[in-house]
Amino acid sequence: MKKTYVIAEIAQGFEGDINLCKRFIKLAKLVGANAVKFQIFRAEEICTTDYKYYDLFKSLEIDPQTWTDMIAFADEQGLDFFVDISGLKTLSWIENTKIKGYKVHSTDLKNYELLNKLKDKNVTVFLAAGGGIIEELEKAIKILGKNNIIIMSGFQAEPNLHSDVELDKLEYLKSKFGVEVGYADHFDANYSLAITLPAMAVLKGATYIEKHLTIDRNNLVLEDNVSALNPDEFIQMMKFIRDVEKFTETKNEFPLSEREQTYRKNTKKVVLAKHTIEAGTEIKSSDLMMLRTGKTFEKIIDIETVIGKAAKVTIASESVITEDLIK
Repeated sequence: MKKTYVIAEIAQGFEGDINLCKRFIKLAKLVGANAVKFQIFRAEEICTTDYKYYDLFKSLEIDPQTWTDMIAFADEQGLDFFVDISGLKTLSWIENTKIKGYKVHSTDLKNYELLNKLKDKNVTVFLAAGGGIIEELEKAIKILGKNNIIIMSGFQAEPNLHSDVELDKLEYLKSKFGVEVGYADHFDANYSLAITLPAMAVLKGATYIEKHLTIDRNNLVLEDNVSALNPDEFIQMMKFIRDVEKFTETKNEFPLSEREQTYRKNTKKVVLAKHTIEAGTEIKSSDLMMLRTGKTFEKIIDIETVIGKAAKVTIASESVITEDLIK
């Protein structure tokens, strides 16, 4: 199984405070994530001034040079840095930093001006599928052209309800578009399922996981912390993911592993004579029974091989029937 790429999603949790940004980057490294992701924007790239969250978005703005320093700091920590991109103003400067790629929110799947600016950049672009429709994804993928496109399933309304979890969409999207898929989980962080759900998504085919990370959900209320894991919880989540990666991939076949073959040999019921079978008698199913035995055999024959054959010699009751006893 391919190693899962895990993104520590900070989103707006940095509260417009650059010191929190740096703290989150260090935390993402500590919990074992591969990358960190922030929402970086100008408020006017998202909404008009009369939108209910305009003032919040405005308060989150940090100047480009400071962000550039933070992106470089993440690189020094060995972390990839991704950004939710919302408009051309931010793109104009951030594309010249050490950024590893972008995420396009589902609300921007028809933002053709932005999509065309991202076309053929040869970078990683995550497309959020939650709240989008297939036709929008199809067109966005076509416009983006030569980029490493990953479709991120997962409904972004926080917190997710059980009915919002649709892991089967992962297999559908992977088959439909022939690209890698990921899962952006927003389940209520106070439930244990929030820790294990990403590993379930991996078993369904996700090779990328995006999960919110916070500092202390119970004592420090930050933006986007409803579905955000505390550091110790994030580490537990990472362990679940790394554990399921050890599972054997069978690629739609049904092979027996070496351990399964040994188990089969030690536990399989073998064909025995239910009663004495006289030499020359045609063997019927009513003459046979299936039981485990303490004897070991190099080759065990199937009951279908025995039925209809004749006994070469008289076979005693409860004897294991082997090839040399039938003809």
